[in-house]
Amino acid sequence: GSVPVHSKFGPRLAVLAGDYLFAQSSWFLANLDNLEVIKLISKVIADFANGEIAQASSLFDCDVTLETYMDKSFYKTASLIAASCRSAAVFSGMEEEVKQDMFNYGKHLGLAFQVVDDILDFTQTEEQLGKPQGQDMASGNLTCPIIFAMQKNPALRELIESEFQEEGSLEEALQMVYEAGGIESAMALAREEGQKALDSLHRLPEGKYKDSLVSMVGYVLQRIY
Repeated sequence: GSVPVHSKFGPRLAVLAGDYLFAQSSWFLANLDNLEVIKLISKVIADFANGEIAQASSLFDCDVTLETYMDKSFYKTASLIAASCRSAAVFSGMEEEVKQDMFNYGKHLGLAFQVVDDILDFTQTEEQLGKPQGQDMASGNLTCPIIFAMQKNPALRELIESEFQEEGSLEEALQMVYEAGGIESAMALAREEGQKALDSLHRLPEGKYKDSLVSMVGYVLQRIY
Protein backbone atom coordinates (compact mmCIF):
# COMPACT_ATOMS: atom_id res chain seq x y z
CA GLY A 1 0.00 0.00 0.00
CA SER A 2 0.88 3.69 0.10
CA VAL A 3 3.15 5.20 2.74
CA PRO A 4 1.01 6.60 5.61
CA VAL A 5 0.90 10.38 5.93
CA HIS A 6 2.37 10.30 9.45
CA SER A 7 5.34 8.28 8.22
CA LYS A 8 5.97 10.49 5.18
CA PHE A 9 5.35 13.94 6.65
CA GLY A 10 5.38 13.45 10.44
CA PRO A 11 2.60 13.23 13.05
CA ARG A 12 2.00 16.99 13.35
CA LEU A 13 1.19 17.45 9.67
CA ALA A 14 -0.87 14.26 9.67
CA VAL A 15 -3.02 15.58 12.53
CA LEU A 16 -3.43 18.98 10.84
CA ALA A 17 -4.42 17.30 7.58
CA GLY A 18 -6.99 15.23 9.45
CA ASP A 19 -8.37 18.34 11.14
CA TYR A 20 -8.67 20.06 7.76
CA LEU A 21 -10.49 17.14 6.18
CA PHE A 22 -12.84 16.89 9.14
CA ALA A 23 -13.60 20.62 8.96
CA GLN A 24 -14.28 20.35 5.23
CA SER A 25 -16.58 17.38 5.73
CA SER A 26 -18.47 19.28 8.44
CA TRP A 27 -18.97 22.18 6.04
CA PHE A 28 -20.36 19.92 3.33
CA LEU A 29 -22.50 18.17 5.91
CA ALA A 30 -24.09 21.43 7.03
CA ASN A 31 -24.92 22.25 3.43
CA LEU A 32 -26.96 19.05 3.18
CA ASP A 33 -29.53 20.77 5.40
CA ASN A 34 -30.59 17.65 7.31
CA LEU A 35 -30.89 18.24 11.05
CA GLU A 36 -30.94 14.56 12.00
CA VAL A 37 -27.65 13.90 10.24
CA ILE A 38 -26.06 17.08 11.61
CA LYS A 39 -26.95 15.92 15.14
CA LEU A 40 -25.49 12.47 14.44
CA ILE A 41 -22.14 13.80 13.28
CA SER A 42 -22.02 16.41 16.03
CA LYS A 43 -22.32 13.56 18.54
CA VAL A 44 -19.36 11.89 16.84
CA ILE A 45 -17.18 14.92 17.60
CA ALA A 46 -18.07 14.65 21.29
CA ASP A 47 -17.41 10.90 21.17
CA PHE A 48 -13.93 11.50 19.73
CA ALA A 49 -13.09 13.70 22.70
CA ASN A 50 -14.54 11.20 25.18
CA GLY A 51 -12.47 8.41 23.67
CA GLU A 52 -9.22 10.35 23.82
CA ILE A 53 -9.90 11.41 27.42
CA ALA A 54 -10.74 7.83 28.41
CA GLN A 55 -7.52 6.55 26.85
CA ALA A 56 -5.31 9.24 28.35
CA SER A 57 -6.77 8.72 31.83
CA SER A 58 -6.30 4.94 31.85
CA LEU A 59 -2.69 4.51 30.72
CA PHE A 60 -0.97 1.60 32.51
CA ASP A 61 -4.22 0.94 34.41
CA CYS A 62 -4.28 -2.84 34.76
CA ASP A 63 -7.79 -2.75 36.20
CA VAL A 64 -9.20 -1.76 32.82
CA THR A 65 -11.97 -4.13 31.74
CA LEU A 66 -12.91 -5.42 28.31
CA GLU A 67 -16.16 -3.45 28.59
CA THR A 68 -14.22 -0.23 29.20
CA TYR A 69 -11.96 -1.02 26.24
CA MET A 70 -14.97 -1.59 23.97
CA ASP A 71 -16.59 1.67 25.11
CA LYS A 72 -13.39 3.57 24.36
CA SER A 73 -13.12 1.84 20.98
CA PHE A 74 -16.66 2.89 20.15
CA TYR A 75 -15.95 6.51 20.99
CA LYS A 76 -12.64 6.63 19.10
CA THR A 77 -13.49 4.58 16.02
CA ALA A 78 -16.91 2.97 15.74
CA SER A 79 -18.99 6.05 16.52
CA LEU A 80 -18.08 7.73 13.23
CA ILE A 81 -18.74 4.60 11.16
CA ALA A 82 -22.05 3.97 12.93
CA ALA A 83 -23.22 7.54 12.45
CA SER A 84 -22.16 7.51 8.80
CA CYS A 85 -24.08 4.30 8.11
CA ARG A 86 -27.20 5.61 9.83
CA SER A 87 -26.87 8.89 7.94
CA ALA A 88 -26.92 6.98 4.65
CA ALA A 89 -30.18 5.35 5.74
CA VAL A 90 -31.59 8.76 6.69
CA PHE A 91 -30.80 10.23 3.28
CA SER A 92 -32.33 7.14 1.65
CA GLY A 93 -35.61 7.72 3.48
CA MET A 94 -35.52 4.41 5.33
CA GLU A 95 -37.82 3.51 8.23
CA GLU A 96 -36.54 3.76 11.80
CA GLU A 97 -35.81 0.03 12.14
CA VAL A 98 -33.50 0.10 9.13
CA LYS A 99 -31.81 3.27 10.36
CA GLN A 100 -31.05 1.54 13.67
CA ASP A 101 -29.87 -1.59 11.86
CA MET A 102 -27.44 0.48 9.84
CA PHE A 103 -26.19 2.20 12.99
CA ASN A 104 -25.60 -1.22 14.56
CA TYR A 105 -23.86 -2.44 11.41
CA GLY A 106 -21.48 0.51 11.49
CA LYS A 107 -20.93 0.17 15.23
CA HIS A 108 -19.92 -3.49 15.07
CA LEU A 109 -17.92 -3.00 11.88
CA GLY A 110 -16.03 -0.20 13.60
CA LEU A 111 -15.40 -2.26 16.72
CA ALA A 112 -14.13 -5.14 14.59
CA PHE A 113 -11.83 -2.71 12.77
CA GLN A 114 -10.41 -1.37 16.03
CA VAL A 115 -9.85 -4.83 17.50
CA VAL A 116 -8.05 -5.90 14.31
CA ASP A 117 -5.97 -2.72 14.41
CA ASP A 118 -4.93 -3.53 17.97
CA ILE A 119 -4.01 -7.07 16.97
CA LEU A 120 -1.80 -5.77 14.16
CA ASP A 121 0.18 -3.77 16.72
CA PHE A 122 1.51 -7.16 17.84
CA THR A 123 1.62 -9.14 14.61
CA GLN A 124 2.97 -6.73 12.01
CA THR A 125 6.52 -5.49 11.57
CA GLU A 126 7.71 -1.98 12.30
CA GLU A 127 7.93 -1.33 8.56
CA GLN A 128 4.30 -2.38 8.05
CA LEU A 129 3.03 -0.41 11.04
CA GLY A 130 5.07 2.73 10.54
CA LYS A 131 5.83 2.61 14.28
CA PRO A 132 7.64 0.19 16.64
CA GLN A 133 5.88 -3.10 17.26
CA GLY A 134 4.03 -3.12 20.59
CA GLN A 135 3.86 0.65 20.76
CA ASP A 136 0.40 0.55 22.35
CA MET A 137 1.69 -1.52 25.25
CA ALA A 138 4.86 0.54 25.57
CA SER A 139 2.81 3.72 25.95
CA GLY A 140 0.43 2.13 28.47
CA ASN A 141 -2.54 1.83 26.13
CA LEU A 142 -3.92 -1.56 27.20
CA THR A 143 -5.77 -3.05 24.25
CA CYS A 144 -7.83 -6.23 24.08
CA PRO A 145 -4.94 -8.68 23.39
CA ILE A 146 -3.29 -7.38 26.55
CA ILE A 147 -6.50 -7.50 28.59
CA PHE A 148 -7.14 -11.10 27.55
CA ALA A 149 -3.54 -12.08 28.31
CA MET A 150 -3.61 -10.47 31.77
CA GLN A 151 -6.56 -12.69 32.64
CA LYS A 152 -4.38 -15.74 31.99
CA ASN A 153 -1.00 -14.53 33.27
CA PRO A 154 -0.85 -12.29 36.38
CA ALA A 155 2.90 -11.77 35.85
CA LEU A 156 2.07 -9.61 32.80
CA ARG A 157 0.26 -7.19 35.09
CA GLU A 158 3.41 -6.71 37.18
CA LEU A 159 5.47 -5.86 34.10
CA ILE A 160 2.91 -3.35 32.89
CA GLU A 161 2.64 -1.67 36.28
CA SER A 162 6.43 -1.26 36.27
CA GLU A 163 5.97 0.75 33.04
CA PHE A 164 8.78 -1.34 31.50
CA GLN A 165 11.56 0.40 33.36
CA GLU A 166 13.87 -2.62 33.20
CA GLU A 167 15.68 -3.41 29.99
CA GLY A 168 14.01 -6.20 28.05
CA SER A 169 10.78 -6.03 30.06
CA LEU A 170 8.71 -4.81 27.11
CA GLU A 171 9.90 -7.67 24.92
CA GLU A 172 9.10 -10.09 27.74
CA ALA A 173 5.60 -8.64 28.06
CA LEU A 174 4.99 -8.94 24.31
CA GLN A 175 5.97 -12.59 24.46
CA MET A 176 3.58 -13.14 27.37
CA VAL A 177 0.69 -11.77 25.33
CA TYR A 178 1.41 -14.35 22.64
CA GLU A 179 1.90 -17.23 25.05
CA ALA A 180 -1.25 -16.45 27.05
CA GLY A 181 -3.40 -16.55 23.91
CA GLY A 182 -4.16 -12.84 23.88
CA ILE A 183 -3.91 -12.64 20.10
CA GLU A 184 -6.20 -15.62 19.51
CA SER A 185 -8.81 -14.30 21.95
CA ALA A 186 -8.73 -10.90 20.28
CA MET A 187 -9.17 -12.54 16.87
CA ALA A 188 -12.24 -14.34 18.18
CA LEU A 189 -13.61 -11.02 19.45
CA ALA A 190 -13.05 -9.39 16.05
CA ARG A 191 -14.90 -12.23 14.31
CA GLU A 192 -17.75 -11.92 16.83
CA GLU A 193 -18.12 -8.21 16.13
CA GLY A 194 -17.96 -8.90 12.41
CA GLN A 195 -20.79 -11.41 12.71
CA LYS A 196 -22.89 -8.91 14.66
CA ALA A 197 -22.37 -6.43 11.82
CA LEU A 198 -23.54 -9.02 9.29
CA ASP A 199 -26.57 -9.89 11.43
CA SER A 200 -27.60 -6.23 11.36
CA LEU A 201 -28.16 -6.45 7.60
CA HIS A 202 -31.07 -8.89 7.82
CA ARG A 203 -33.69 -6.32 6.79
CA LEU A 204 -31.86 -5.20 3.67
CA PRO A 205 -32.91 -6.71 0.34
CA GLU A 206 -30.46 -8.96 -1.45
CA GLY A 207 -28.43 -7.28 -4.15
CA LYS A 208 -25.13 -5.66 -4.99
CA TYR A 209 -25.46 -2.96 -2.31
CA LYS A 210 -25.94 -5.46 0.49
CA ASP A 211 -23.16 -7.56 -1.01
CA SER A 212 -20.83 -4.57 -0.75
CA LEU A 213 -21.63 -4.16 2.96
CA VAL A 214 -21.02 -7.86 3.54
CA SER A 215 -17.72 -7.64 1.66
CA MET A 216 -16.64 -4.73 3.86
CA VAL A 217 -16.80 -6.98 6.93
CA GLY A 218 -14.69 -9.58 5.15
CA TYR A 219 -12.16 -6.92 4.16
CA VAL A 220 -11.77 -5.77 7.77
CA LEU A 221 -11.36 -9.29 9.15
CA GLN A 222 -8.98 -10.56 6.47
CA ARG A 223 -6.29 -8.17 7.71
CA ILE A 224 -5.62 -10.45 10.71
CA TYR A 225 -4.74 -13.47 8.54
